[in-house]
Amino acid sequence: MAGKIKNCPMCGKLFNDTGHKVCMDCYDKILEKEREVVEYVRDHRGAKIPEICEATGAPTGMIKKMIREGRFEQIGVKMTYPCEKCGAPIISGKICQQCEEKARAELQKQASLQAAARQMAKVDQNRGQGFRSKERD
Repeated sequence: MAGKIKNCPMCGKLFNDTGHKVCMDCYDKILEKEREVVEYVRDHRGAKIPEICEATGAPTGMIKKMIREGRFEQIGVKMTYPCEKCGAPIISGKICQQCEEKARAELQKQASLQAAARQMAKVDQNRGQGFRSKERD
């Protein structure tokens, strides 16, 4: 599969992007760092994300991605990370189900209010047109 020639966002060198989004050298480094994280978690089952980051040098985003992918469950370790809104433990996405439901309800409420406002504006506009036509008579 031929990919686009790009600069690697990690090291800057040109590479043929075949889907990894980084050059093969950097991709190998990422895989090695992921193996290091998995080994650390296997040996320190109660470790939290900040501790794992400090011990392995892995970025928080990498660990969250690994949790979402179920990489730690594969080794028998259930891990979570905090919801970005309320801090509840989650295993996927950025916010928990309750915060997602609240956000969805708020969006639906706002959409309803906007629809009602548009309807009222339309009614007001129609009233104005009717009034003008009576004046012309």
